[in-house]
Amino acid sequence: HTRQIDQELRELEDAQLASYEEHEGALVELDAEIHGCGAVLENMEQLLTSFKTSLGSINQDIQTLQRDSAAMSQQLRNRAAAEKQLGRLVQGLVVSPETVRMICDGEVNEAYQECLLDVSKKIAYMRVHSRQHRRLRAFSEMQPELERLRLKASARVRDFLLDKTNALRALSTNAHVVQSSVFLKYRFLNHFLIERHPEAAVEVRDTYIHIMRQYYLDHFGAYQRGLARLERAVADRADVVGAEEPAKLGGLFGSGKAAGATGAAAARDRASVFSLGARAAILDTDDPRAIVLAVAGEQGSRLPFEELFRSFNLALADNATAEYEFITQFFVSPKARQRAAGADMVRMVFGHIFEPSLRGGEQFLRTYLDASHDALGVLLCVRIVARLAAELQRRRVPVLDAYVNALNMLLWPRFQALLDGHIESVKRLAAARARPRVDPQPPATVRRYAELAASLLRLNAGHNTHVVALSLARLRAEMQAYLAHVAGGSADRLAALVFLVNSHDVLLTVLAENGFGEREEEVASWKQELSSTVLAFAEAQLEARFGYLKQFVAEAEQQSDMGQISADALGHVATTFNAEWRAQIAAINVAVIQSFSNFRTGTEILHVVLGQLIVYYTRFHSIFDKRFARRRGGSGGSGGSGAGGGPAGGICQPVGVQNVMVEIKKYRTNF
Repeated sequence: HTRQIDQELRELEDAQLASYEEHEGALVELDAEIHGCGAVLENMEQLLTSFKTSLGSINQDIQTLQRDSAAMSQQLRNRAAAEKQLGRLVQGLVVSPETVRMICDGEVNEAYQECLLDVSKKIAYMRVHSRQHRRLRAFSEMQPELERLRLKASARVRDFLLDKTNALRALSTNAHVVQSSVFLKYRFLNHFLIERHPEAAVEVRDTYIHIMRQYYLDHFGAYQRGLARLERAVADRADVVGAEEPAKLGGLFGSGKAAGATGAAAARDRASVFSLGARAAILDTDDPRAIVLAVAGEQGSRLPFEELFRSFNLALADNATAEYEFITQFFVSPKARQRAAGADMVRMVFGHIFEPSLRGGEQFLRTYLDASHDALGVLLCVRIVARLAAELQRRRVPVLDAYVNALNMLLWPRFQALLDGHIESVKRLAAARARPRVDPQPPATVRRYAELAASLLRLNAGHNTHVVALSLARLRAEMQAYLAHVAGGSADRLAALVFLVNSHDVLLTVLAENGFGEREEEVASWKQELSSTVLAFAEAQLEARFGYLKQFVAEAEQQSDMGQISADALGHVATTFNAEWRAQIAAINVAVIQSFSNFRTGTEILHVVLGQLIVYYTRFHSIFDKRFARRRGGSGGSGGSGAGGGPAGGICQPVGVQNVMVEIKKYRTNF
């Protein structure tokens, strides 16, 4: 086995040697290549060693650059911070040459205003930061320059504003146009003076106040005088509800005599003073235009005072609103508007300007009130003032509150005095000696009162003013006393009741024509008076025509025992009624027709009278039936004078109630 192994090793060695010999050239070539690669790798080693050395040098350069970059970044940040602070200082202090030239020599226009705004900012910056940067040389050098620039700008702005303000002195100048086109356009100029030169601002303000004070006084004075020439007198001292008539009045319902025609015409003319009519339309109009004097003069218009009063106050409110807004924008800087001092300044300037004009407005009203006897005109002015106050509140113009209060203080006492005059006039009529014979038709006093009451109610609708309601209640009480006095002095009770019914009917008719129903206290009170008077008239008519029937029913119903009622008396009443009831009903119808020409009132009164007749006659029938039913059911003992025992024993049978009602129905359509 050993020999075999050795043999195999030798064979393997020989094979290997043969293989080496076979590939000797390739191995030599491989060896040469290996040696070449070694040389290349040696060169690479040298290159990499050199590159490593270069990288080390670059690393040092990079570190140097990083250090330099960090230093430069810090320097840049420091420079930027310094530039930022210095930039604000430079921007806040430096004024460009162009701006200086414009402020000193340029024309005052919008460009000038822009330059002035820039200078104002520089001055404000200087004042705010002067203590903080007082060590800086720039501040010390710029401060006197800015001060000289401030004074120069203030002088030029002052001269410009004074020139524009003095241009308002001409009466032909439209101040509001100048305000909007010039003053408001350059309002910053005045704000600059207010903040940078208060003395010059005060001079401009005082000059403006003096000129505009006279401007408004002249214009409103001329307007007042023009309106006064258009006034139409409505009432005089004699135009009171209780005015005495110079002659007997004719019938107000078409039944007057020719002899009273003149008096009736005079009464109608005077009564128109108390009727509101179309005058109330002034409270419903939303026309914002005031009266143009030239147009009104050409048309020959004559107007009641309330229209002139409304026109004057419309013009006053419009001008005051425009002036208030102008003062707020021009004389108060934007910063001051947020403080109470700004509102006080507006009130002060406005008060100085408008004080004489407002005083003239009060005098305009006072002159009218001193000579006025038109209570409706005064109350219309009160309502106009209320609408004026609401409009001013809507516009947020509080500066006329005192003026509105002053007007009310003038109007209300005069209104109360005029109504007191009406009340006293009626009271004097009630205190006068009553005539023994009264005219059944109402006097003009009644219609005057009705129209005045309706007018006062119309003007008080929606306001519910206690003064008006109380005065009307006092006047109503005096009117009721007057009517009662006239009726009470009459010797003819029926004529007095007709007078009261006609008077109450006129009152209610006028109130109804003006749209007032029973919800109004005035209407309810007079309806109650009318109802009681109509009932009294019905009783008086029945007393005159069927007095025997009323008296018998009243006496018989007081008897506790029907057997005590005289049969003869019953028979007498029945006989009398049977004989004349148709004629008496016809007479009542004729009397009502002649007394009342108002269809509705006459119909109602006739129904009441005939209704009361049915009531009395029904009660009489009830007594009659009870009396003779007792006799028929009794023992026939000693009775009264009706010894026969019932209607069959000689007592007249009364007419049936149904027969009477059928007859009454014939008169329902007589009116």
